[in-house]
Amino acid sequence: MKKFLAITLSLCMILCLLAGCGGSGKDQTPPSTNGGEADVNTGSDKPYAGHTLYVANWQAYSSDTDYCEKAFEDKFGCSVEHVYFNSYDELMTTLQTGGNATIDAVVLSQNYTQYFHDQNLLMNVDTAKIPNYQNVADAYKDVSPYAVDGEGNVFAFPWCTGQTSIAYNPEYVDFEIEHWSDLLNPALAGHVCMFGDYGDGMIIAALISGQDPSDPDNLDLDKVAEALAQLKPQILSFWSSNDEQLMPYYAGESWAGNMWSGPYAQLMQENYPVKYVHPSEGTVGYLDYWCVVEGTDEYDLACEWINWIESDELQYTMATGDSTDYPPQAGETYPTYTPINAKVLDNLTQEQLVNLGMDPMPTKICMLNYLTAEQKDAWVDVWENFKASVG
Repeated sequence: MKKFLAITLSLCMILCLLAGCGGSGKDQTPPSTNGGEADVNTGSDKPYAGHTLYVANWQAYSSDTDYCEKAFEDKFGCSVEHVYFNSYDELMTTLQTGGNATIDAVVLSQNYTQYFHDQNLLMNVDTAKIPNYQNVADAYKDVSPYAVDGEGNVFAFPWCTGQTSIAYNPEYVDFEIEHWSDLLNPALAGHVCMFGDYGDGMIIAALISGQDPSDPDNLDLDKVAEALAQLKPQILSFWSSNDEQLMPYYAGESWAGNMWSGPYAQLMQENYPVKYVHPSEGTVGYLDYWCVVEGTDEYDLACEWINWIESDELQYTMATGDSTDYPPQAGETYPTYTPINAKVLDNLTQEQLVNLGMDPMPTKICMLNYLTAEQKDAWVDVWENFKASVG
């Protein structure tokens, strides 16, 4: 049966979505790349030798790590090439202007999946081609309208969820940040970094203006624009990747802003001073998917990629940063992200929950909105005008 993902989730709902992850730590041994499911097509007879899979994602968002990309190449004998983008609208334009002839699989957040599907840019996929889909926590399966069309066809496969909350450096900020409106404090002028995509930005501005972003039909965009105008003098830069979030932070230039839970976990592992705050008025939640691009000539390999993305092994390493066979380079750490694999979720330890920004849990999550085409255009106009005014 299809399930409809609530736009705004209470604490009880998000605990349900996490499918019972209670930090039980029942099995914390990293799955080996040399046994069980991973021991597929080894040797010289790997079926995809000479093939290249092109995948589109944000830079440094898990899939281009050795534990994901190189491990997949080693399993199947193929090459994986990453195509990076700075916005989903940029990605859509790329696919519409011929990129679909090259790119085989893409990452999309739930507020974009149906747009791409409606433009005939995504393939419906037989779930039998993705055996690990059965291991996805039930709350994330067959979610309409984000992953399943009106006829029950699945076109998007979940791989990661999380929050975009407030992160700040207590060495530079001498007051407690508790609300999105605290980013307007004059002491932060010129030192706030924000994600450049309209979805997160408009939700945050709506919350600053005292509105409910989960009710786009009744959202006063003039008030949202006023909130953004107040935020303008605070902005240092906009980011669109893991590195763009972290480099200004390392340099002491970024003191506060919104941050994905993954880079926050990386800062924690690297022992940088950082606080991560879930504002009581709401924080941004996302559910990200992998999809197969319509027109690919590597359909089977793209399905293998998504099956790998949803495997116990990959999901464990994505959640913990712990890889036996593909550890990070000396002096580096892997950013970690909240998995969707039920077994991995159920075995997260208390420490891992803290590192993932899941303990304490947000009291209110505002999921990225699915909007009508007219609403999306209006939201994008307000956001892009704001970004242009920052310069």
